[in-house]
Amino acid sequence: MHNLNFRYAVVIGAVLSLFVTAAFAQDITRQELLNFDKFLDSHPAIEKDLRAHPELVKDSAYLSAHPELKTFLDSHPGVREEIRENPKQFMNRGRAFEKSGKDITPAEAKAFDDFLDKHPALEKELKKNPSLANNADFLAKHPELKDFLNSHPQVREDLREHPRVMMHAERKIDKQESREAKEDRKEDRREDKAERREERREERREERREQFRGNNGNHGGKR
Repeated sequence: MHNLNFRYAVVIGAVLSLFVTAAFAQDITRQELLNFDKFLDSHPAIEKDLRAHPELVKDSAYLSAHPELKTFLDSHPGVREEIRENPKQFMNRGRAFEKSGKDITPAEAKAFDDFLDKHPALEKELKKNPSLANNADFLAKHPELKDFLNSHPQVREDLREHPRVMMHAERKIDKQESREAKEDRKEDRREDKAERREERREERREERREQFRGNNGNHGGKR
């Protein structure tokens, strides 16, 4: 009985160890993705290259031409091992992570979208390079953005942690509003058509009434 209990304890311990290891691995993966996402935010040209050709992370010539990428990978061995093992899969996971935006609330995304709607030139620049929202020189040139971020500290924090995720969340709000505006326009057109149909019906009814009165008048004249 004692041996049986001991074996159960060993099995349970092994299972728990597997769960802890798996959970720890998930945490590391999320942190690795976040680190890599931040790096790509600051290096849009490298991001464009790796999106098109993920295997470049293993190309010594490319790494020599982009020492900032080599330095990042050397200082983040977890990312380096993951991305070199399966570049395309890692980039796909990074894209999925970028689009998730789980930490960003709809209210934050809506507030940011409302601000960018009023500043289309700013929106255009941030869509090209979201990390500009964290650039002191850029903020100095655009005090309206700096004031907005100061009055919306959570949006500022989201942009600091993962600017591309924040921009993706804002684009989702933008697309949703575009769809709603399109539906509103369709509804307006439907209502206009219904009003015009009703006006035409009323005109035809009035014509019939006029014709009826005219016919009655002619009959009365004959008598």
